[in-house]
Amino acid sequence: MAGRINIKKSAFLIIFASAFLSLCFISCKKNEKLSDVQEEAEKSQKEKKDSDNSFYNPYDDDASWVEPLLARLEEERIAEELARMEESYSEYELENPEVPEEEKSDLTAEEEQPEELNPVEKFFEEAGEGRLYNGKNNQLQFYEFQNEILSPQTRSDGYVIIHSSDQNVLRYFYDFNYHLLKKEDWKIRSAQDSKIERTEEFVYDEETNKVIQKDITTDTAFESVTYNENSSPVLSKKYNIKDEKKNLIQERKWTYNENNKVIEDLQKEYHYKNDDYSKSPELFTKRYEYKYYEIEENKELKSSAAKEGEEGSENLEEENNEKDDIPPDLKYYENDLLKMQYNYTDVKGTYYTWIYFDESLSVKTNYENDVKVSEEFYSGRRLMRKKVYDKVD
Repeated sequence: MAGRINIKKSAFLIIFASAFLSLCFISCKKNEKLSDVQEEAEKSQKEKKDSDNSFYNPYDDDASWVEPLLARLEEERIAEELARMEESYSEYELENPEVPEEEKSDLTAEEEQPEELNPVEKFFEEAGEGRLYNGKNNQLQFYEFQNEILSPQTRSDGYVIIHSSDQNVLRYFYDFNYHLLKKEDWKIRSAQDSKIERTEEFVYDEETNKVIQKDITTDTAFESVTYNENSSPVLSKKYNIKDEKKNLIQERKWTYNENNKVIEDLQKEYHYKNDDYSKSPELFTKRYEYKYYEIEENKELKSSAAKEGEEGSENLEEENNEKDDIPPDLKYYENDLLKMQYNYTDVKGTYYTWIYFDESLSVKTNYENDVKVSEEFYSGRRLMRKKVYDKVD
């Protein structure tokens, strides 16, 4: 009897323990799930809070800013190239190109220009008041103005004018017809410390008396420039001087239209690795092509101008002058790959540009009144995105 009671008690205890353990397990599971849900909620709330307080949210980033950034960087780079090209062209222009004979003959008596001053007279005309120092027979020895000194000299083959300003000294060599033959640029710090830094020598055509060549020499480089009949540069070759040998480092060639406007500027740069001129250089080319807007005759306006007389002619001339102000279309190439182009309309300030990247990406930007109005982003010929800007009143 007692054994049965003990067996019942043991069974009861086992059942009770099993039930208790089951309840504990279920409770733990519920707590785990509740903890996971709570942790997820806290994490989501934290991310939302961080998103609200953060400048950059990766969930909202669709990378749409990448192409405009690349376009601006490339546009700025090419704009700098164009600015350097325009500035460097002015360095090749002659200081005082001769007036063509046919233009001189077209001048009427009323339009006749005053007699051209020689270089010495020009200096005195522009220098202002100064102090003259004369020698025997009242001949000018030198002229002083502020910190500048001009000293003319006569030689058996022409004239020499020395212009000194502080430590910088320029020597101009002329023939008896006042054609500039040579220009020397000196740096004189003292009697013992003087050095010629740059020399320019000019060659003239025997028939036209115009400059056809200019050679520029420094300690490290030599450059030769040739000119056309309009005194515009047509070819330049620049050399690096090393061990008394000339090594070609740059070529530049200009092509002009019938109005003597540049229509192509081709530049070749030769890069020598580690300045080793015994090996073949790497060639890098830049090319600028220009197309000028041609004024088409407006028949209606021309007919109206004929009827209205002088006032109508003035209107026609005014319209043509406005169109003259329209810049030429431009294409810019690097190693024969088109990198950028400008296309202008007959309305001043209205044009569009293209920027081309290496991997078929291109960007077209439209302007009105010289203000950006829209951008179009292409992959090949496929339009990927277009951005329109609000017009500013």
